[in-house]
Amino acid sequence: MADAFSQLLEWRRTEASARTLAKIGPEFYGGTARYLADLRRSYEADLRENPSGRKGEISRQTYQRAGQVARDILEARGQKILSAVFQASVGGSRDLPNALPEEQALYDQLLETLLRFRRASAPYLEPSGVAPPAPVPTSTPAPVAAPPAPRHESPAAAASASSAPPATAYVRVLRSTRPLELGSETVDLREDDILSLPAEAAKILIAGKVAEALTVPPIPRPR
Repeated sequence: MADAFSQLLEWRRTEASARTLAKIGPEFYGGTARYLADLRRSYEADLRENPSGRKGEISRQTYQRAGQVARDILEARGQKILSAVFQASVGGSRDLPNALPEEQALYDQLLETLLRFRRASAPYLEPSGVAPPAPVPTSTPAPVAAPPAPRHESPAAAASASSAPPATAYVRVLRSTRPLELGSETVDLREDDILSLPAEAAKILIAGKVAEALTVPPIPRPR
């Protein structure tokens, strides 16, 4: 590698000035490893020949400086790759411009590992219309025998529900959380509230342990 030390210094300056991966030579990994191995053999041979000689000491210092410059480049690019992996895992672009083949392979492997972890350990982070909060404690309030009519339904809607089975489900809220958008409505979720929701929305809340299902008898028709 011609003037390898100067090339390493230039790559470090370029990498430090770029927010994303800088464009460096494709020989960085293999060429740098060979260059440092040659430097090490050279200074060790010089020191064996003349332990107090200046030539061996200069070679040793060059090896140490070159190794530190290479480490700076590697760590800077590694941090950028990790940041790109995280951004891609939450829906960002999966492109990795200027990545060397070794770095692209690392990026692909890390991204697949992170996505697999999220799917297995945090399925509620996947797009599903409603994102429940963290699981609630296992102890829950005792079921209500006859819950009142839901707060968000009008009397006319309740009367209509008594005449035909609605495509809704009753749930008890187990934990207060942020308001959720359900169709054209925004529903507040407060602990111990009894809600009548579309069946699909109720299933999502139950699956996320935000609410529990309730069996509600038909509401008597007003006289």
